Amino acid sequence: NYCTTYDSYTVNRLYSQKKIINKYENSQQLNRFLVSLKKKPLNPNLIQLIIKQPDINFLNQNINETDLNYLSNSKKDFVKTLLPLISYQNQNILIERSKLETIKISLDDNNTLEKLDIIFLEKISKKYRLKTNNKLKYQIVNELLDLVDVIPSSIVLAQAANESGWGTSRFAREFNALFGEYTYDYSKGVVPLLREEGEKYLVKSFKSIDKSVQSYFNNLNSHYAYSDFREVRKIMRQQNNFSNIKLLVNELDSYAADKNYIDTINSIIDANKLNKFDSFNYSFNNS
Repeated sequence: NYCTTYDSYTVNRLYSQKKIINKYENSQQLNRFLVSLKKKPLNPNLIQLIIKQPDINFLNQNINETDLNYLSNSKKDFVKTLLPLISYQNQNILIERSKLETIKISLDDNNTLEKLDIIFLEKISKKYRLKTNNKLKYQIVNELLDLVDVIPSSIVLAQAANESGWGTSRFAREFNALFGEYTYDYSKGVVPLLREEGEKYLVKSFKSIDKSVQSYFNNLNSHYAYSDFREVRKIMRQQNNFSNIKLLVNELDSYAADKNYIDTINSIIDANKLNKFDSFNYSFNNS
């Protein structure tokens, strides 16, 4: 267990705009939730702010060879636990993305897709909750490329640290819930200690930490609330430049109703030098 502190922690009710997962009759409530999200126009000068680079390169590094001595022991354990899991998700995403780009090239050449490619598109579309009815294969691939992309390690670490108290929260310790996702499915969640009367949401629980990380990635890469985040990321991908992480963080205001949420995440990244982890793929020590 990477947690060394065992203080009590409950869900902050300000975090009311996380993804709501409902197995039963919550469609009207979910619709109201989506309508409540205020759509703001993206900065038209984003392309000018993101200078085009020739390529994006990630170096491989063992987590135990990474300098973390500037962090406290509890934070160090938290980072050492999560970084390889984050890298694993991002590497899988890049594999999926590479396959999509290959399919796109085939479609550009007017080739008929092989059966395995069609099965792959169906599987990935389901994973990322992309509706494919009445859409051409080329359109499906282009839309998937907007969804299937990496999330910088610094952002994942900062959001997990903020939501779970660097892994010390009750939900992190007992239920592997690092990102405060909500659900209405009683088979998949746990009731918060201080849930307001009349509320029915639960905090989504997981069998393992890696499943919590996987769910977080799928959430940010598929949910309507983070479409602006993905749009900025798309521009960064086009420019081969993910260096200005704050431009992405600025589009995460839908993750929490707290008006200071973006400042909080940026502060966690800066204070703990988390952006140093964005250029590496991390692995566990096999020894």
